[in-house]
Amino acid sequence: MNNRLKRYAVVTLLVENLNQHGSWCGETHIQKAMYFLNELFPHIVNYPFMLYKYGPFSFELRDDIGIMITEGILKIAPAFPYGPRITLGEGSDRIKSLFPKTLNRWERKINFIAEKLKDKDVKELEPLATALYVIKTMPQLSLHEKIEKLQGLKPHVSFSKLKEAVVEAQRIMEDAKKYDT
Repeated sequence: MNNRLKRYAVVTLLVENLNQHGSWCGETHIQKAMYFLNELFPHIVNYPFMLYKYGPFSFELRDDIGIMITEGILKIAPAFPYGPRITLGEGSDRIKSLFPKTLNRWERKINFIAEKLKDKDVKELEPLATALYVIKTMPQLSLHEKIEKLQGLKPHVSFSKLKEAVVEAQRIMEDAKKYDT
């Protein structure tokens, strides 16, 4: 129970930071931001992710978001014509108040991820998160081999966009080292 509530608190803080930075903050944004958080700072929370149709995806995180919406911790804000945004619900302060020290310790890292991904749309998040997946699971590959692997996974994305995604994912990984204390 305590671990589940702690995950909810981290998701809540991530959603809050994404919204504060002007992110669209739909479920895809939360999924990809949590994947970056998971991979770059694995001691914070550890959702199981798998490579899925639109990049790394966690069914457990999807379930948690649904439960959090039902419990009023998060809420769906319709935003025609693009689909819903996810914002904080009335229960968000309550869940965050259960873990003030923990969230205070992790806030800089969560904010870092939100800042890096804030202006990305879903078409940018998909190859970027998948690039991080390739980098983390196949570190021995050269830059060109990573892009080729990505091309096999994401044939609908141009070679130049995939190269940009790999370079950006590597840059984010490098920048994250400053926060990993």
